[in-house]
Amino acid sequence: MTTRRSLGANSALAFAGDAALKLSALGVVIVGARALTVPEFAVLATGLAVAGVLTMALDFGAGTLITRDGARSRSARGALLAGLLAARAPVFVGVLVVAPLVGALVGRPWTALAIAVLSVAGATALTVLGCYRSSQDIRPEALQRLCAGALTIVAVGAMGLFVPSADAMLVSLAIIATVTIVPLAFRIRRVVDLTHGEPQGALLRRAAPIGLVTLATVVYYRSGTIALAAVSDERATAAFGVAAGIAFGLLMLPNAITTALLPRLAAEAERRGVVECTRRVLAWTTALAALVATASAVLVPSVLPIALGHDYDEARAPFVVLCIGIPFIAASGVIGTALLSVGQVRVLGLQVGLSLAVNLLCIAILVPVAGAVGAAFATLACEVVGLVVLLHVARRALPGLVLPGRSERSHIAPTAAVP
Repeated sequence: MTTRRSLGANSALAFAGDAALKLSALGVVIVGARALTVPEFAVLATGLAVAGVLTMALDFGAGTLITRDGARSRSARGALLAGLLAARAPVFVGVLVVAPLVGALVGRPWTALAIAVLSVAGATALTVLGCYRSSQDIRPEALQRLCAGALTIVAVGAMGLFVPSADAMLVSLAIIATVTIVPLAFRIRRVVDLTHGEPQGALLRRAAPIGLVTLATVVYYRSGTIALAAVSDERATAAFGVAAGIAFGLLMLPNAITTALLPRLAAEAERRGVVECTRRVLAWTTALAALVATASAVLVPSVLPIALGHDYDEARAPFVVLCIGIPFIAASGVIGTALLSVGQVRVLGLQVGLSLAVNLLCIAILVPVAGAVGAAFATLACEVVGLVVLLHVARRALPGLVLPGRSERSHIAPTAAVP
């Protein structure tokens, strides 16, 4: 059995784990930019972007569904875990088989295989970690991420010194992602009861709305790198890869908070408790994100040429633009988590779909003419639109969270279960 910890303790543990993960990702960016040629680094950045999207596609909302609905009991977690893993196993195998064949067609079979392994391992990890999160003990996840972060720094550093190639770094990342989740998978019976089951089809239908929302979110975070790789040159792709890698690393604190917040809110018996907890978290999360983003926008551009060389001078402008979006992302994450905890998946889907449409439209217009800066502005635009929509939805679904709602909105019936 695991220990149920407070929101503060779990946020601190999640921050430690996410900090290790984000710092190791930053290490990959720095070592890759220093050790690889610009074309090879562009391959690495594109590969990581594709892996991020594919991971969420393979996860299909399973990790988040377990985190939320598994908070009820060990048996609920066990039924969700077993059913969701079994339902997606054929897809996992298919991706591992097809990926090297597709890679061979474009002359990079090892790149494609590494991306596939990294994605399958990542999706499996999200499912397993969802069980620990739903038990409201983030300590196992924090330890796993600390271990993975340390191994990543060592492995990527070694690859940079002895085998400086994008393929070598991607393969090492895939191996680490696979190995570090094994201990938690073997200890999973501490937090789940596998004696009960649920129909796989029903579980996939429950997970699908969450999965589509999460996938669309990741797509518009990664779309800039992928679009630049498709329509622009290697220097622009590499520059945006550096800018996005560092900027999104600044989200380690908001990510840690929302990781601990979802099971905490899902366990609340009353809507008022959800609103009060979320309101407190929203205020200081947004303030801290704004402070970190402002300091980074001032300091990092002057450090980039020293750390990475003048080949990546083009990363400074898109980095500053992405920093402007950090507080918007942090606020959206907290509000979105609160809405998800009370079952408002459909409205989240509309918000994410609208944000994605804005992102893709801006990319189509801006990337061909402004390159990496255009991709950064596309990300910023979709985040501003997304937050505006969430604020509007939250006023109706969670009165008192953002602004006082109308009196007739003060009594809202409980949200129906997610289909």
